[in-house]
Amino acid sequence: MEKIITASNLSDFPRLIHGFTNKELSNDYDLISQEIGVLPSQIYALKQIHSNQLVCFEKDTELADLPPADAFVTRQKDVFLGVKTADCVPILIYEDIVEVVGAIHAGYNGMLDGIIRNTIHFMCDNMGCKIENMFFAIGPCISAKHYEVGPEIIETFQQRIGKQVAYYQKAHERPHLDLRQTTTNILEGLGMHPEHVSHIDMCTFEREDLFYSHRREPQKNRQFSFIGMVS
Repeated sequence: MEKIITASNLSDFPRLIHGFTNKELSNDYDLISQEIGVLPSQIYALKQIHSNQLVCFEKDTELADLPPADAFVTRQKDVFLGVKTADCVPILIYEDIVEVVGAIHAGYNGMLDGIIRNTIHFMCDNMGCKIENMFFAIGPCISAKHYEVGPEIIETFQQRIGKQVAYYQKAHERPHLDLRQTTTNILEGLGMHPEHVSHIDMCTFEREDLFYSHRREPQKNRQFSFIGMVS
């Protein structure tokens, strides 16, 4: 297995650098920068808070000035934006007409509060993007099989996003929330072209050899999912 997993659709764009690390690289920016051939100072991460807040990275943005948030967007070149996950859904975005990239950390709290919707609306309303021109890569996350939740969580999802929530429930058992399919449903509801999404369909809980999983073993270690354009 490669140290950095890439998505087939985003790999079609030669000026784009992106990837999903496994636990070998984790979120070690020095090691990641060596693998992708950039400086550690070109890699940016957020203080994530499971919110619906995003940051637009501008030319004069300083790392110290970044507020807590759970999504990054930029039109700047040679800047590599990333999010850290260990079961939550990492989403990488590229709009190839106006050339904007984005990275989203989407756990169930962020999904409920609208982090995916807010990011797409911001890109369209403020950066000239169109969702039909966006390409998405959805990275490794916990599978529904291993994501048992309380019925109240499913009820809240149904109240907030309706039929877009994906889950299954066997008789006399608690429901299992499918974060990956729910993410896909939300994006399709916003107008994503179905052929513009690529899935790294790997479960962080099952693949203990490759990924950290907060549910399997609560800890501070995380994978890093990043994207950026080279000039």
